[in-house]
Amino acid sequence: MSFVPKPTPVRLPVALAVITKDDKPAKEPGFTALFDGKSLDGWHIMNKGKFSVKDGVVFLDRGSGWLRSHKQYKDFELRLDFRFIDEGADSGVFIRAGKDGANWPDKNYQVQTKDDASIADIFPKGYEALKNKKKDKEKLKKVQKKTGEWQSFVITAKGPHLEVKLNGELITTSDGAVDKAGYIGLQGEGGRLEFKNIRIKELK
Repeated sequence: MSFVPKPTPVRLPVALAVITKDDKPAKEPGFTALFDGKSLDGWHIMNKGKFSVKDGVVFLDRGSGWLRSHKQYKDFELRLDFRFIDEGADSGVFIRAGKDGANWPDKNYQVQTKDDASIADIFPKGYEALKNKKKDKEKLKKVQKKTGEWQSFVITAKGPHLEVKLNGELITTSDGAVDKAGYIGLQGEGGRLEFKNIRIKELK
């Protein structure tokens, strides 16, 4: 009996998705970009903050001070991507912030942006303590990424209610915030971080 070899299976090439650091999120109806990827137009460096634009991102090179939006916002959904350059790096996202302050704004709500378990918490400064604050620490452990990996915030302020999502999951909620307009800001607190894709949608 003659031997008939089995046909060799044909392996088709697999298309790989290439992601570059210049990639932007899909167009989001109602959202306005706060960072153009090229300059700090629309922002003000406060109290000698060490912010600059580098390779299409906002680069925070340690230091203190903060970066303030030109416009004030009251009710909004703020979305941004960030990553920690160094392990344990510390920063924050200010919302409903005032302008005055020797280092950081005297009045603000800070969304903690630190490379540890405190990330995505909300801290008031110059305002009364928040009410009904809840933080899902178990969910945080599942979604928090490693140093150097890009992560995302979705920060919502609507009246007295605040919410923070990290990497698509709701982590922190609170009530009792002062219902007034203020600035958006990025905090310098000794860490090196990068920020990109900063955009906002005002809520009615």
